[in-house]
Amino acid sequence: MKQTRMLITAILGLVLLAVAAHADNKPGAYPLQAAVREYVEANMPWPPGTARVDFLSAEPENRNLDGHVTLRIESAGSADFIGDMAFLIRSFGRGGNLIRTDTLRARIEVLQNVFVATRSLSPGTVLTDHDVRTIQKWVRRIQPQAVSSLEDIVGKRLSTQIPAGAEFQAFMLKEAPLVRKGRMVKVVFDNGPMQIITLGLSEEDGTAGSMVRVRNISSNKIIYARVLSDSLVGIEY
Repeated sequence: MKQTRMLITAILGLVLLAVAAHADNKPGAYPLQAAVREYVEANMPWPPGTARVDFLSAEPENRNLDGHVTLRIESAGSADFIGDMAFLIRSFGRGGNLIRTDTLRARIEVLQNVFVATRSLSPGTVLTDHDVRTIQKWVRRIQPQAVSSLEDIVGKRLSTQIPAGAEFQAFMLKEAPLVRKGRMVKVVFDNGPMQIITLGLSEEDGTAGSMVRVRNISSNKIIYARVLSDSLVGIEY
């Protein structure tokens, strides 16, 4: 029995798959599920090895096609390559004539990093890396409020109660003030060749990059400064 040859090339979102049929045309000579799986792996936006495909419909029957057959695969509807999807597989003969069209339904799950609380945390907690644990989870949908990296969590202030093991969501995280109202701050005057550092009293809370009112301790005047880091603000020229 002749060996089966398969070639898949992804061009403009389409996959053309050439298969040489078995001489005796046994059922299953054209493995459509394998072709769809290769199509997904070639076109998905996810890193290799982080997606799995489970088929919700069986391999089509009676695909005993004679001669050289080319398969053209397209996603029907959403092309997000996650969740439930349908794929159209068109079979063409050697002369380019459409022989038949099949549809396969599949469920695609993606392996994602998920960030969960290591302990019960109260509103107002400024989060450290000890408060967060990274786990991996197969998902069928990317949550719109999902946090994409540990850096998006550490240093933020928690706006709500979260129990141990619960997943962090973007809406829970707020910028933590680096400058607090009524507390002393260092004020940096920097115009290039000259730098002066003095003390001031912050008149309001401020996060990184925000402008705050600061009372100059020496002159008792209010100045506006930009928050640079923890208890440090700068005067811009």
